[in-house]
Amino acid sequence: MKKVLAVLISIGVIGVNNAYALFDSRYWGVRPLGMGGAFTAVADDANAPMYNVAGTATLEKPEVTVTSAKLFTGLDGVDMSTNYVGMVYPISEKFGSVSAAWSLFGDTGLRREDTASIGYARTLNDLKIWDEMDLSAGIALKYVRQEVNFGHHSSGGGKDSQDAVTIDIGILAHLPYGISAGFSSKYMTRPDVGFFSEDKVPAMNVIGLAYYSEKLPVIKIPKFTLAADYEIRSNDEDMLKIGAESKVINGSLSLRLGGWREQINFGAGYEVKLGEWGLMIDYAFGLPLEIQESTGSHFLSLTFRLP
Repeated sequence: MKKVLAVLISIGVIGVNNAYALFDSRYWGVRPLGMGGAFTAVADDANAPMYNVAGTATLEKPEVTVTSAKLFTGLDGVDMSTNYVGMVYPISEKFGSVSAAWSLFGDTGLRREDTASIGYARTLNDLKIWDEMDLSAGIALKYVRQEVNFGHHSSGGGKDSQDAVTIDIGILAHLPYGISAGFSSKYMTRPDVGFFSEDKVPAMNVIGLAYYSEKLPVIKIPKFTLAADYEIRSNDEDMLKIGAESKVINGSLSLRLGGWREQINFGAGYEVKLGEWGLMIDYAFGLPLEIQESTGSHFLSLTFRLP
């Protein structure tokens, strides 16, 4: 039990007599995880709804992704996992894209956090702000719910779940020379999901920058992306995330590396063509730097790209 509480407290999740909402995005989506969670200025696949909803407007074809993960394997008594499902459906360049997503984060028998969202985004190029910039913006209605098994510690009349609704917004700009910039504001209304006292989900503002090159100068790395996110939360827990990706073998094989202060991530993905369909199989491994007893976290996803 001490190891369980050590892990949960280390990521700000739970105490013995109180529960504290986390609702963090650092464990959602295998491709973003392989890039260390630095995805706000990339956001070009079905993981975009949870990172930057504006990115859903850049997709040209429908896409669905399904993720499952086991966290902190090797620790006795710890059964933490995450699941994520994301969908993006582009209507047209004029009418934009719609998206939906659901994620679960929790420890079996102790607690879980569910997040569901419905989003809309479109490009703003018709505003003619700058001919050399592709600009998109999006908004998402988000439902959050936390459930905690307090057991004999409960003093709240047996109540073990709380939910609320909030809003996310996002902006994504593709600039000349392969540079892109993104901004995402999440949990803007700071929804209260407290049990015994006020427990507002911290608002999160993320600024992202990315650079893409078909072939990186000098060292000739193909289809190379370098990205960084700076995450500012209203509870003063700021975080810098950095990651990179390269696609080799004609873009079929993706190799990724990244991380943040407490973790280093590695990832790989392979795309299989099934006629007009595409299937992307992604894996990521997260090595925690502050939990020595763990052998790491494992993430697997399947992404379907529809015709």
